[in-house]
Order: sequence, then C-alpha cells, then structure tokens
Amino acid sequence: MKSFINSFRKYINEASPGSYTKNSKITLYHYSSANDEEITLDPQHFVESSYSRRERESSTIPRIFFYVDLSQREPIVATGGNLYAVNVHENMLYDLYTDPEGYKEVIRHPVYGLRKGIELDDLLNKIKEKYSGIFYTSGQIDIVAWFEPIMVKKISDEERKKLEG
Repeated sequence: MKSFINSFRKYINEASPGSYTKNSKITLYHYSSANDEEITLDPQHFVESSYSRRERESSTIPRIFFYVDLSQREPIVATGGNLYAVNVHENMLYDLYTDPEGYKEVIRHPVYGLRKGIELDDLLNKIKEKYSGIFYTSGQIDIVAWFEPIMVKKISDEERKKLEG
C-alpha cells in the first residue's frame, strides 16, 4: 500500500502557478486538430474521446487539459495539431500545491489518501463547485485541468514557433 501512495504522490506533484501569472492572468495552451480561428472546447467531449488511459483511471470528471509552459509539451500531443490559447484570471484556478482551502486534508482517506476514481473524484467535484479549473503538476508537466466549456483562439504558425522555441 505504501508504494501505491508514493507512486500516486509522484503522479500528482503539485506546482505553483505564480511563475505563469502576468497581470493576474495565466495563458492556457491547447493543441487541437481543429483549424478554425476560434473554437469552444467542451470538457464532456474529452471524457468520451481523448483522455489518456492514465487520466481516465485517475478520474472521469469531465475536464480539458491545458499546458501553461510549452517547453513541457508532449511531442505526441503537439504533432499535427494547431495551437490554441486563452487567458484566464488566476482566481478562476485552484492551486492544488498550496491547497488554500484545505480540500486535500478534508477529502483524503485516513489510510489510503487520495485514491484514483474515489477521493480524487470527490476532490475535483469539490473544487469545481467554486473554481473553473485546477492547477497542478503531473509528472514533470505543469497542467491546468478546466471544468467548463471555454473558447480558445488559434495561434498563428509564426507565433507558435516563437512560443515553442
């Protein structure tokens, strides 16, 4: 059981969004096969079609995944897709690292912690009552999981090359 808890801690090593905030806003980046100038992303669509097995095992709560640092992008996700972005106010995101409202402690199981599909679902449901998204780190990637439909704008190829370095 201890190894499971340690591996889960590796799975969600929370980060702080502070280094990504500029003028109280954070830019969220998403790759899509769409080719329109603006698209609306719906979390329900992603539950049905594009979650990784690992994400689906963790939680089936509808959410859209965004990068906040394109240097951390996964090549398989970025290849062949267009880059879209949106700026959101930092107060729309729950910072799982600092956990300012103490959700993790209240929701965690006294022995097993935050189990995939159980307490993790409860945690996400509690957070989405007050926040549109959650900021955390998965592996080595800082991520925002967004709970609501959101409109994003396509980044030009020239700007994309600058952003991706």
